[in-house]
Amino acid sequence: MRFTFHFLLMLAAIALGLGSGFALRSSRAVGVPSPTQAAFAPAASANSPANSIRRSHWPGDVHRQDDSPLATQLQRDLSMSTGVTQWLYWLEALEKAASSDFPRLLRLAQGNPAAAHLVQARWIEIAPRQLFDLLVAGAQGLPVAELGYALFDEWPKRDPDAAIAALNEAGPGRSADHHWRFTAAYALIEKDIERALRLMKDWHVDDVGFGSRGIKATSKWTQANPQHAAEFVLEQSEAYSFRSAMEVVGQEWAKIDPASALAFATGKQSELASTLATQVLKHWAQENLSAAADWLAAADDRTRRRLSPTFIEAWATKDAPGALVWCEENLAGSILPQSVAAVVRGAAEKDVAAAAALVTEMNPSAARAEAATAVARKWMPPGLPSDQRVTPKTVAWLERLDAESVRRVIEGVAWTWATSDPRSMAAFLKSSNNEQIPPFAYTVAARELARRSPPEALDWASRLTGPAALSAGGAAFSEWRDSQPESAMKWLADLPATDPRREPYFETALQSLAHHPQAVEQLAGLSPAERAMARDVIAKINLPEERRAKLLDALKTR
Repeated sequence: MRFTFHFLLMLAAIALGLGSGFALRSSRAVGVPSPTQAAFAPAASANSPANSIRRSHWPGDVHRQDDSPLATQLQRDLSMSTGVTQWLYWLEALEKAASSDFPRLLRLAQGNPAAAHLVQARWIEIAPRQLFDLLVAGAQGLPVAELGYALFDEWPKRDPDAAIAALNEAGPGRSADHHWRFTAAYALIEKDIERALRLMKDWHVDDVGFGSRGIKATSKWTQANPQHAAEFVLEQSEAYSFRSAMEVVGQEWAKIDPASALAFATGKQSELASTLATQVLKHWAQENLSAAADWLAAADDRTRRRLSPTFIEAWATKDAPGALVWCEENLAGSILPQSVAAVVRGAAEKDVAAAAALVTEMNPSAARAEAATAVARKWMPPGLPSDQRVTPKTVAWLERLDAESVRRVIEGVAWTWATSDPRSMAAFLKSSNNEQIPPFAYTVAARELARRSPPEALDWASRLTGPAALSAGGAAFSEWRDSQPESAMKWLADLPATDPRREPYFETALQSLAHHPQAVEQLAGLSPAERAMARDVIAKINLPEERRAKLLDALKTR
């Protein structure tokens, strides 16, 4: 690579300060610190811990021998120059640098990202193994994560055998190893994709999906020989990386010969083969729906049942009502709900409101419940921002569904809904029939609401009916007590002695407290009456005996 020196030199030569920079260098003053006196880092003294990587690299005191005269000289030059001239000094030093100079040079570049990048790149070019050994040794003062990523993104491309051997010799065990190994394998994906995939499997770093570079490389590899690519991936594990690879193989093979791809995939028995078949049929149906339909109609019953949802989902992106009618007229049993849900998912990709309308028009059934869940997950996907409101339109749609559909929707989106908008969820639960709501939904909503406003959560719980009132209230109180124990306990103590919430709320809080790191200290601070109640609760909770004994000891009267 010869680095980026020629490019940077060309830019530097254009600058107006080039001539003055060289003049400054030839006429700079003699009165500068000696190598043994000069600190190499602008913000650190020679004795600073920040200037130490290992004893083999840094001297022990100010009288020690300079371990990098080149870095010392560069520091002098930089201190007496500015602008373009400083970059010329950097480039000259990096051209002359030996492996032993780089730790000092990198410290000197601290606070200058561009210079640090140049040092890293040159170090990887000149002495990658020395850098690796320093990182493995845990050298202080080096940005290990940054250097490790840069090293293994570049080194395997130029010398894969050496990079792989280094990682194999080091062996697993350090937290950075997993990332280094995946980075090294992924770096090879454009140059030697089969070796890259084998390394991912052998090193057990096959739990990451492919980015654009991996997708592009896999596409090119598949285009050359799609069946070979599919056979090779099938020989690997069924981990996430290989599912990602097989998805790309399926997409590319579908462009070349989808019928042959499906014949190959349906003749295999594995999750990866199913991934291949699904991707091929999905992309074929998107490009030529009638041809894909003819192939599926001629397939055996087992294949047709397995792939119908995929085909229906692709059909639904173009004609959701037609796909839904076909499902209801031609499918039965467990495949019907799956296929109807696929129709709705396909419709939701294009227009989620239209998909919701389809569900509303369906009769109550298992198929409708599956379809409703698909729409709700589109409206409230995992990872929804914690401050994003659920629209009144969504809530109104949910209120019109039958009990079984509501139950399935809540099971699917309760956590997302509660964390993003607990108030709207709490309002919906309060207005719903308890029989159609999974019990856990009340406690989830109560805890999330209590994190924002404990009084509001407790007031909401008190307005519920049946068992949900106590379970939700106990969850809200427990959450409040975890964050503000004194306020929560005062509120509980102020309740009338006849209030039915006192004992169950206290018991719920203790069940949570038993697993808290500060449980011993908090239990010891309870009143004598509370300690007596706590002993009965702790005795019944499922805990390791050693933990139980420790908590009960904290509850003894002193």
